Amino acid sequence: MTRRPHRRTATALVAGALTLGLVACGGQADDADDTGSDGSSESSSTSGGSGSASTAPSAPGSSDTADSLVVDVTIEGGEVRPNGERLEATVGQPIVFRVTTDVPAEIHGHSSPEFTIEAEAGTSEHTVTIDTPSSVDVELHEPERLLVRIDVRP
Repeated sequence: MTRRPHRRTATALVAGALTLGLVACGGQADDADDTGSDGSSESSSTSGGSGSASTAPSAPGSSDTADSLVVDVTIEGGEVRPNGERLEATVGQPIVFRVTTDVPAEIHGHSSPEFTIEAEAGTSEHTVTIDTPSSVDVELHEPERLLVRIDVRP
């Protein structure tokens, strides 16, 4: 009988360590209750999607944005917008990233599976859908910066 509490403690410690390992990137981690088994899929106007996200080409301006959350990302002359804004979306709602940049850019979303947007100089649109409730940090990798945190609700 005394072994059972030790197993539970060991199991909880292992689960906690795995959770922290999954959410850490660039020195940032979500709160434990913000993480979990969130899912995402991506369609992009470039072939830059990676990981387990699915990609499909779409022309800039062709997305049906009526029900979408639109995130305008601008990278010009070393200045980046947005800068750490907090947004809300619902599960399954398309999230359209409209990227206008004067240099190639890599944008990374911390969902499960994670998604990567590789945008060439110019303007492009990339659509991502998060399939489970979560808090998703979306970062620019050069320069290292949090663009937005999207709270995805049921």
